[in-house]
This record gives sequence, structure tokens and C-alpha cells, in this order.
Amino acid sequence: MSKSTVVMKFGGTSVQDAPAIRRLVEIVETRKGLNRLVVVSALAKVTDSLVALCKDCEAGNRPQALARVEELKERHLAVARELGLKTETIDQVSELFLDLEGLVSALGALKEVSPRSKDRLLATGELGSSLLVSGALESIGRSSIVDSRDFIVTDSQYGGAQVNFSATNARISLVTWDGAEEIKVAQGFIGKDQNGVTTTLGRGGSDYSAAVYGTCLSAVKIEIWTDVDGILTTDPRLVPEATILPKMHFSEAAELAYFGAKVLHPATIYPALEKRIPVWILNSKNPTARGTEITFSEERAPAGISGIAFKRNVTLVNIYSTRMLGAHGFLKSVFDIFARHQLSVDLISTSEVNVSLTLDGNFSPEMLSRAKAELEQIAQVEVHAERSVVAVVGRGIRTTPGLAGQIFSEISDTNVQMISMGASELNISFVIENGELPAVVQRLHRKLQPGKTS
Repeated sequence: MSKSTVVMKFGGTSVQDAPAIRRLVEIVETRKGLNRLVVVSALAKVTDSLVALCKDCEAGNRPQALARVEELKERHLAVARELGLKTETIDQVSELFLDLEGLVSALGALKEVSPRSKDRLLATGELGSSLLVSGALESIGRSSIVDSRDFIVTDSQYGGAQVNFSATNARISLVTWDGAEEIKVAQGFIGKDQNGVTTTLGRGGSDYSAAVYGTCLSAVKIEIWTDVDGILTTDPRLVPEATILPKMHFSEAAELAYFGAKVLHPATIYPALEKRIPVWILNSKNPTARGTEITFSEERAPAGISGIAFKRNVTLVNIYSTRMLGAHGFLKSVFDIFARHQLSVDLISTSEVNVSLTLDGNFSPEMLSRAKAELEQIAQVEVHAERSVVAVVGRGIRTTPGLAGQIFSEISDTNVQMISMGASELNISFVIENGELPAVVQRLHRKLQPGKTS
């Protein structure tokens, strides 16, 4: 009978160079007694370099693209040599970048990079880091590589593929352990569609990969190793006195992640819901820190505020029409327009004749311009860019008497342009101008003292 399994995901800064990978090895060694599946991101900044490489190919700048390939190869080989990896592993790294060179040369000649080709190219980052990490882990035990493209089955939405859980679970269930304390290394972020074509899960998708593996393996826990001591009550760059949350509920973590907390990818925790697998946020540069445990436990005080999250650079859209008054179907028409132009609506607030909503910044100006022109056929439309969403998050927040009053009294001199409250009992969200964000977050953190339980 195999031992219990822990899934350990290490982000880019946790595998950025030889010293970081040595720390990873030391951390993995402390999990003796468990089978360990280590999921890795690309080395820090490698994905950014690969994205730039794609742009070079599209511009037909083959010399620049090939120079980037050479830089990436030398960086990985330098790490391999510093770690003292076997010649076999070094040869595998060289071969990986030789393949990338061939792909880049062809794409540069075509001056075109399809979404499918881009995913194949971007996968190089995780494939390279997994070779380095697996080779380094051989110093503490038997290590082998699990190619995520053989196990994570997705659709063919290149650049942001969706996991087919039924097919993926069937494949991951075939992963076998030899009965000893075994270490396997898998790539985050990548998979394959039903046709065997490489896909990616979108930026931040390595966290999601770890959760998928953890769920399908019925892991005892999922550890997300990053470069901070856990989830903080807010961004410490705005509020230096922000504190670590030692424990929080899954629902709170999802809200904080969705509204801008960068420590955790928003989709990460959802696969773990099915089997109620605890997720830990830990610091690879400070492994003795307790970290944050994300749990289903109800131990936290129901009225406690866990944090203040925010999103910068959202777009606020105000839609006004007397046709809404007593009419049915108007909102459907509005949202059909946004759907046709692939614009994702975030927050929404309505009155008898007005709809206010926010759009995430991930869209082109042309998409919004076309949607606005269509909306103007049925309503008056105002678009305000450079806005921020602030979300005060905590369990039971909607049922805490006087809390909304405290929030808006504290920032009574701020121009709040939209409020969303009631759709979730976990947060009160509102929209302000970008420039007002730092002061608002600082004042609310001081006033509300998130993380303090009653």
C-alpha cells in the first residue's frame, strides 16, 4: 500500500537559481514519510522572456529571437552546472533548447505565432525547470519526472485551456508509487488537449495544476511555496504593518485571490473543494515560518475581517436608459452585448433606470469600443477607465451591524463611484479612482484591523 501523498508547488522565485533549488531540495527532504509530488513553475522571468520571444518571431526578428533562446539555454545550463547535475540531465536541457531553437527559427520565418504554437513555445519554461529540479532532488532520493502533458487533459482553448477533470482524473489515477518515499516532479501550467497538442492553463496556472494533482491523488495537503510568509491582511507595499493570517476559510481565500491578492491564483482552491484538502501558503525563503493554512474549519470568528484586497485599472461602465423602467429583457440585452464582445463583467449594481458595472482590464480597447457602440443603440453609456475596486473581505461580513457604516464613514471624503454589496456575504466592494487607492486601503486597514478576531 502506498504512503500518503503531499503535493508541493514551487513558484518561479522558488526555483529562480541554484541556491533557490537547493533550498527546495532541503524543504522536500523535510517531508519524509510521504510520497512527494513536486510541481514547478518556470524559473523566475523565463515565461516573460518566452512571451517576448513570441513577439520577436511575429515581427520577423529572427536574430533577436534566437539570441533570446541562447540566453535562456545558457541560464538553465549554468544552473545545472552549479547544482552539479549529471551529464545526462545537462544533455536533456541542451536538447530541450535545441528543439526551441528549431521552433523559433520556423516561426520567425513565418512572422506568425498562432495560439497553438505559442503554447508549445511557452511550455519550454516548465519543462526546463522540471529537469533541473528533478536532477537536484536525486541527491536525497529516487526522483522521476511526470510529464504533465501526459496527465493534465484540457480543451483546445490555447492560452487559457480548461481542464477536463474526468479524463485527467482517469490518467492521474494511474500514477503509481514504488512503496518507498518517492519523489516525482511535474510541470505546472501545461497540459495537452484530446488531440495530443500542448496547451497552457494561463498565467498563474501552476497553482491550479498543483490543486488538480492534489485532488486527483487525494493528497493529505497541498503546499504552495512562494516568496512570502503567507497570505497577508493586505498588500504590504501599501500597508507595511499588514500581518500574516495564520488560518482562513476557503471561501475567504477565494474572495481575496479573486479581488487581487497575488499570493494565490484565484482558481487554485476550487479543485481542492471536492475532497476538502487543506492548502498551505508557505515561504521557500523562510521555511520555518508557519505560513497560512486554508481550511474548511469554522474556527474563525464569524464576524472577523480577514483582509482588504483590491484591483487596479478596472473600467467602470454606467448605462442609463428609461427603457429599463418596468421593462423586462433589458438587462439580458445588455449582457448579451458584453458576451458577444467577450467582455467579462465583474461587479454590478442596478437601479430602476441605471446599470453600473466593472470590467477587468484584460481586453483590447477595440473590444470595448465595439461594445459601447452597440450599447449606445439602446442606452446612454459612460465609460470611465483607471478605476480601482476595493474589497473588504471576511466571513459573516454582510450580517455584522454597523460595518458598512464604519467603512464609508472612514472614507467619507472619497468619491465612491459604485458599491456592490449583498451578492456575497463575504465582501463589501466599491469603486474609486486609481489615485485614491493607497490612502483608502491604508485608512481602512488602520480602522478595521483585519485579521483581528473578536
